[in-house]
Amino acid sequence: MDQITDEELNKILEAGIYAPSAGGGQRAMIVALQNREISAELGRINVAAMKLAKVGHVSSEQPSIIDDPTLPSGFYGAPTVCVIFHKESNIYSMPDSFCCAENMILEAADLNVASAIIGRAEQTFDTELGRKLMKEWDIPQDYIARCFVILGYIDGPYPSMKPRKEGRIRIVR
Repeated sequence: MDQITDEELNKILEAGIYAPSAGGGQRAMIVALQNREISAELGRINVAAMKLAKVGHVSSEQPSIIDDPTLPSGFYGAPTVCVIFHKESNIYSMPDSFCCAENMILEAADLNVASAIIGRAEQTFDTELGRKLMKEWDIPQDYIARCFVILGYIDGPYPSMKPRKEGRIRIVR
């Protein structure tokens, strides 16, 4: 799979750091990983974390590592894997991290770059390799990996949007 351009990556990363954050704290940190060997190893660890979680069937329409055991990586071969870290003790660590991730995928969509948010970051980095990489990347010790954003180009037709399920909105006046 072809690597995204530096211009696309920089715009997507900038969108991430402009995400809303509690109190304007701007605590999320993003590492954009374009090293295929490291991504592949982290992706294998990520798959193992999914299997340990014993998650049931996810989707018939879109491939998932839990539904297709032939997929070797939790990152689906994406050439860019972004890791979003956040200060672990901060009460808003999760929502801030996922706001950052959503801003990134919205920008990616605008640039016609395929993307997805991937979970299990905490389990993936709670390993010998994960701790080693965090040290190499100069991630503060009180930070934790919260999620991944994978980026690349679709090889084949883009999956169609699923119809929205009824009854998911309530308006109370």
